[in-house]
Amino acid sequence: MRGIKGGLDKIKKANPNFVEIAAKQVFRVPDIPSQADPLPKFQITAAQKKRAELMKKRADIRIGMPRVLNMYSQTPIFTGYFAALGIQSQNIVFSDYTSEEMYKEGAKRGAIDPCFPSKLGIPHVHNLLYKAHAKKPLDIIFFPMIDCLTSPLSHVQATRTCPTVATTPAAVKAAFVKEGDMFKERGIRFLDTFVNLSKADLFERQMYEEFKDILGLSPEENKRAVEAGYRALQFFENVTMRGEARQVLEQLEREDRIGVVLLGRPYHNDPGVNHEILEEFQKLGYPVFAQDSLPIDDDIIWRLFGPEVVAGECAGPLAINDVWKNSYSENTSRKVWAAKYVARHPNLVALELSSFKCGHDAPIYSVVEEIVEHSGTPYFCFKDIDENKPTGSIRIRVETIGYFLKRYREDMVRNKQKTMTIDQQLKEFEAKLRRQMLRDRMDDSRVLESFEHGSMPQIHVSIGALAASAPAAARVSGD
Repeated sequence: MRGIKGGLDKIKKANPNFVEIAAKQVFRVPDIPSQADPLPKFQITAAQKKRAELMKKRADIRIGMPRVLNMYSQTPIFTGYFAALGIQSQNIVFSDYTSEEMYKEGAKRGAIDPCFPSKLGIPHVHNLLYKAHAKKPLDIIFFPMIDCLTSPLSHVQATRTCPTVATTPAAVKAAFVKEGDMFKERGIRFLDTFVNLSKADLFERQMYEEFKDILGLSPEENKRAVEAGYRALQFFENVTMRGEARQVLEQLEREDRIGVVLLGRPYHNDPGVNHEILEEFQKLGYPVFAQDSLPIDDDIIWRLFGPEVVAGECAGPLAINDVWKNSYSENTSRKVWAAKYVARHPNLVALELSSFKCGHDAPIYSVVEEIVEHSGTPYFCFKDIDENKPTGSIRIRVETIGYFLKRYREDMVRNKQKTMTIDQQLKEFEAKLRRQMLRDRMDDSRVLESFEHGSMPQIHVSIGALAASAPAAARVSGD
């Protein structure tokens, strides 16, 4: 058994799973310099004394956050914000990763039946209340209602989230206060702050209004903390994810191998939501890319999308207006753009995941599939996934896909070799034609002879003849 496990670990190390990496790294509290104000020098008025007291309490405040929904892509903004204000990293607590046990324990309070990722809101808050809080008391449970997301894309109509997902925190709060306020009973403040992450100035005001009387904020330090949060998100996206993914992608290109790209929503990074399907592909020797880990450096995206942009078919390498006009939902837009990326990269194949009752995925089922398959790129999907995990069916399906990908790679390598052979033959034929054209233009027999033998003929001229052929020196008149 140890040998088998050791072999699997070796395969997984050689083939990174960026979906798993993203699910872990996104919840790491960034180590960033403090942006907090110093304690007030003068504490004379009641307001000054109150603020100083609140500022001193920051180091001891414990904040719990559920590990669900768009927190799988946006958490660094919030952890960066809190860390910049002096909240200790050990006091920023997350619920456990989704498991069958957690879902069964906490889902009993649900009164509505949305998609599975939204239903997980209640079990995760339940986990914070009954496990994290029981272990060490929490002061705040922060579950923001995220209305708009940040976006790397261009020429989109909006960057909104799914309404069901955005309002899940409000539904969760109702579930825990309908028969008695379970937060108040435990001395916990539940905050379902409404935020817009696409506009930094608006987000700054929203966070200030929520936390000014909790943390004793000044507008200036709040602004600095928000900026630190955005920097933390940019580092996570561009360095932690895309930076490492680029190295793996370049390795695939050098070795003529294949990588699998997950086309999904941020919460499909949750191992309890994706049912660890991606890990099965990793075990077969295929690196797995999250769609947000696809590198967007200029040299790569212009190589993939440049010809279409130059031809006027697309507004830019990060635009999707050529294939999808209704680009108001950010996670939908990212999924469509990732499908375009996969369709243009010869070393990537697409694997789409979609949850049962996902109203935003339904309109783009055919769009995503056609984008990928139109280019001849393999497309696979697991749709309508929910809380049930059919382990046997998943493994059989993955093994079937793995067999196909093995044959696909063999064909890819064979076709590449054929293309290289044809290119080499064309180069040799072109060189032969150029030599023939040069020969046809040469009439001098000596030059023809030199062309055949590879050297110019020797010409013997005496020194006297060279001196006689020199031009006469010009005479300068003295007049």
